[in-house]
Amino acid sequence: MGYRKAKLIPITCNDERSLVLRQQYALRMLALLQSGRRIINIDESWLNQSRFIRKVWVPARAQATFTDRQIEPRISLITAFDTNGKLWWALT
Repeated sequence: MGYRKAKLIPITCNDERSLVLRQQYALRMLALLQSGRRIINIDESWLNQSRFIRKVWVPARAQATFTDRQIEPRISLITAFDTNGKLWWALT
């Protein structure tokens, strides 16, 4: 048995192009913030399962997968926050 991650991050998330794009985005956001602009970050996520396991015990060379009961219909969460510290959210 070994303790492994249940889901891996795609390798393309950390390739050179992605890193440069994230750096350019951060530089642009910092420039906007220094100029006094209000920046609003919005994210939408959804929940469709009742268990959130990141690692599981599995035999050697076995896939780290598991079955779980799905939530139907799924729950959507929309959050937004700005650089002034205000927060908005909605569950649907």
